[in-house]
Amino acid sequence: MKANATQAALRICALLVVIVTITATAHAQAPIYRFRNPTLISGTGGQAGAIYRFPNVYSSGTNYDALVTIQNRVGNITLQNIDRTADGYDEAFQPEFRLASQKNGYFDFLIQFVLAGTNTPALQPKVDASGLDIDGSTSGGLAIKEYNRIDMGGGICTFNLLGSQLTLAQVGTAFDGANFTGILFGALVDTTAKEVMFSVSNVNVTSFTFRAGADNQTTGSSTRYASLYFKAFNYPNLAILSAKNLASFSGAADGDKTNLRWTLTQDNIADRVVLEKSNTGSNFQPVTEFWVNTDGDSRKEFTYTDIKGKDAAVYYRLKVTGKDGKMEYSNILLFRSQQTTTSQMAVYPSLVESATTVSLTSAEKENAVLMITDMSGRTVKQQNIQLQKGTNSVQLSGFDQFRKGNYIVSVNTAQQKYAKQIVVQ
Repeated sequence: MKANATQAALRICALLVVIVTITATAHAQAPIYRFRNPTLISGTGGQAGAIYRFPNVYSSGTNYDALVTIQNRVGNITLQNIDRTADGYDEAFQPEFRLASQKNGYFDFLIQFVLAGTNTPALQPKVDASGLDIDGSTSGGLAIKEYNRIDMGGGICTFNLLGSQLTLAQVGTAFDGANFTGILFGALVDTTAKEVMFSVSNVNVTSFTFRAGADNQTTGSSTRYASLYFKAFNYPNLAILSAKNLASFSGAADGDKTNLRWTLTQDNIADRVVLEKSNTGSNFQPVTEFWVNTDGDSRKEFTYTDIKGKDAAVYYRLKVTGKDGKMEYSNILLFRSQQTTTSQMAVYPSLVESATTVSLTSAEKENAVLMITDMSGRTVKQQNIQLQKGTNSVQLSGFDQFRKGNYIVSVNTAQQKYAKQIVVQ
């Protein structure tokens, strides 16, 4: 089911089409790779370290293979098939997996392009890849919600701005698409289901990583499969996700008010920033607009207080337009009402690669110390924060510089200490 675009959205779409057309990445022609007939060439099938060869994924005078390595297997999840062929597309890599009940798990796959019959890396001028059919299903009032991650070392991510059932975010150089509705969007993979897909494109790619997983909150195990289609798609309400101008975005809720704060990068070329709001996580609407870098104004830090109302949940994000006309979106902040808050402190995601968000409910305005310690008790990061009365949301980044393993995130106030364990992948 496709949402009808408003006139404003159509103007945005037209502008973005022009932007994409004039970018350097749009001029290169990306091949459509075909993933068929894989062979296990190293390791144990379905386990971390296993390597599969997909022969002749592309030919252009020179033949190319693809090597697919299982980098990580996280959670109670098993690989049923490295590439499902019963349905879907030859032009897609389609790992099929089974996830245990009430578990969150995923596989990370490293995809390398090599000269046919060898392990010699082969640089690709441009690669387009789209995560398809990132939907869910429900059982007994509980849901399964799928997610994908595509990391080409940066690039451009495009998706459907209106009616999307995905939360899109950039984490370091990776782009995440996570389903938030748990709605089954058709029984088969469908390239017209723009509400549950997103695309990533980048140039000069030899290898990249793809994450396929799901959060299964139902009481039964479930078999799912992902579809990474090697093609970029046009979206009816096109949006671009990147992160060149925005350094951080955080906030705190107090009663029916939400105090938001964001910072632009030192060398930003931002032209305007629009704060957007939603009660569902999609269909964001503008709240206010700030024009920046005009008339000698070079501010980097901004604050805004919004009346969030009585809704059980409110989502905020920033849309930043640069002087080059390109648009980027921030991470999404979620604030729940006091009645729906079941824990005073939460860290999400708890499986961390580059960044995570700490959400903490405070009874009053107070100073606190946020600390990250390893399992030996050594403090690896510490910062002072000021908690506002109500729900506070603080983004933490830089985990890609940490060693992999378990860590404790704690927030200490004069009266309380809160702690949660995370896993850095």
